[in-house]
Amino acid sequence: MRRYEMALVAAPTLSEEEHDRLITQFEEMITGMGGVVHKVERWGRRKLAYPIRKFTEGNYTILLYDARPEVEQEFLRRLRLSDGFIRWLSVRADHQKPPTPEEKAALEEARREYLRRAAERASRGEEGTATGDAAPAEAAGEPEPAPAPAPAAPAGGGSAGEEQATAEAAEPASGAGEGASTTGEEKE
Repeated sequence: MRRYEMALVAAPTLSEEEHDRLITQFEEMITGMGGVVHKVERWGRRKLAYPIRKFTEGNYTILLYDARPEVEQEFLRRLRLSDGFIRWLSVRADHQKPPTPEEKAALEEARREYLRRAAERASRGEEGTATGDAAPAEAAGEPEPAPAPAPAAPAGGGSAGEEQATAEAAEPASGAGEGASTTGEEKE
């Protein structure tokens, strides 16, 4: 089995319950086909860098799981058929370690807390829309979930582009000590 990391961006028109239901269906599909879901990390609603399908915000979720390539293909097929997700990215993540039991428990607690807050916002939003006064979560004083730290560069399993960029970055430093110029001309 291979380890994959999937970043999903759901349409902001999906309610939190629908979004969680879709994520749960994907988790069940992965485990039903013999895979193992290690981590489901909800980043919440974020502003997009550019409009996608006329949306300027998206609801982000990160999945880390082990599965056979056939499971990954089925996952991508279902994503293409789904109208709930506006963008996704799947990468091999063999260099990532699965979370420890403590981290897994903290992620589950964070997910339950996120859904509880979403239900509170929805109930306030329904009351607020009746008066025309729906306040965003930031104005209500609720902290926005912190983004996950960027993954460290792999020790030896990086892509060809990463290896080329690393080699190019290392050439001027090593070449300067040997008397080679940085323009590519060889010294006679």
